Amino acid sequence: MAEATKRLVREYETIYLLKPETPDDQVDEIKERLRGVVTREGGKVIRFTDQGKRKTAFPVAKNAKALYVHCLYVGGSGLVQELERNLKMIDAVTKFQSVRLADGVDFDARQVEADVKIAPVEEEKPREERSEFPPTEEAFEGDAPEAEEA
Repeated sequence: MAEATKRLVREYETIYLLKPETPDDQVDEIKERLRGVVTREGGKVIRFTDQGKRKTAFPVAKNAKALYVHCLYVGGSGLVQELERNLKMIDAVTKFQSVRLADGVDFDARQVEADVKIAPVEEEKPREERSEFPPTEEAFEGDAPEAEEA
């Protein structure tokens, strides 16, 4: 009996931020470059998720907004190091973070999914100006009629 041996790998995700003025065709070129790196290193890209332009928690590379892209992939232990090395060389990439999601994932069982593009988040409207402190009883004294003494 010849039993097929499973190739067990790790599952990772990498989220990277691009400069907000990056054109769509360059975003696609970066995706294809990273897809090539993963394939060359013996891994497989499961899915790219383009989350669009969003506001960052703090300015990144002097920008309050960035294009968020999420990459889900499987591969060996050296794959993440090579992917991050390539991300460092791309000028449009301002920040990235990689996380190991699972160990012992069957390489052939993980199916490649179609890339996803999420609709951009609507811009928040600025709040209307409000006074610094809530009104006090003293603010309403002049409005009430004075009580007459009997």
